[in-house]
Amino acid sequence: MARKLRKESFEGSLVALALGDSLGATMEGYRSHDLLIAYQEGRYDRWQMQVALWTDDTAMSVATAQSIIACGGVNGEDLARRYLAWYRTGGRGIGRATLRSMERLLNRVPWQEAGETGPWSSGSGVASRIAPIGLFHALNLRNLYEDVRDCAVITHRSDEAINAALAVAWVIARAAVDELKLDTMVANLLEYVPPCRTLSSIARAQELAADRVPPTKALQELGLSGSAWETVASAFYCWLRNPEDLADVLTVAVLGAGDADTRAAIAGAMAGAYLGADAIPQRWARQLDGYQALTALSHRLYETTLEAWHGKHA
Repeated sequence: MARKLRKESFEGSLVALALGDSLGATMEGYRSHDLLIAYQEGRYDRWQMQVALWTDDTAMSVATAQSIIACGGVNGEDLARRYLAWYRTGGRGIGRATLRSMERLLNRVPWQEAGETGPWSSGSGVASRIAPIGLFHALNLRNLYEDVRDCAVITHRSDEAINAALAVAWVIARAAVDELKLDTMVANLLEYVPPCRTLSSIARAQELAADRVPPTKALQELGLSGSAWETVASAFYCWLRNPEDLADVLTVAVLGAGDADTRAAIAGAMAGAYLGADAIPQRWARQLDGYQALTALSHRLYETTLEAWHGKHA
């Protein structure tokens, strides 16, 4: 039986990603769990959080989606060109690895060789912009790894960054055709994604969520840095602890301290794909910069995906 592509997953994923990024932008680098503790105890109203402007997580996800739509698929050269165009506008929120990569692109280093290979090459920047590629591959996982890799090497050339992004993309792809089963998800990831530190951390995140370990303790154990294995695993935890409540997923991810915007963007992208657009908290969405444009972009990506895998009459 042919898979049915869920249009609501496309909108849910991209808008929730942007909400997580925009809400988390005001909290990035915050080291205290005071607000998270207050939220857990019912002393903090999540609607107090302010929706700020996008940072790199949303901007580069938008560029990724636009490239897929323009090219009918993933094209590394076009992705690099669009990332560089965004960087030239100011690159709000840009991370160290991405900054160095953009400088290499400016110096005409080929896109396949522009990414970091040193200590900053295992960051979570790829995972935070990979949602459009996961959505595009919802109907067919063929070449998903290759497309994730081509997106990744523009800024991060470590296997860890690539495999962490692959895990996020796979989850989003399965959710967009309603084939994601949370009870077997991690076991399936272990079969699909090459072994890496991030996979082990995701497995631990699932255990912490299942055991209902409080966010303050769980996030401290999983780690608060921008490394792929910490940010991606903590995003999985924030989602899996309460997978049916997108507002709670985003709140815990944002208030969790550390790399808040990227963690919340990744958690939002996965939860939004899983729950769909109806789960988006409109109280926040109405404050989101470019909300209508993001919705329209998600619909164009949906149509591009149908055309790529089934033809115009799918």
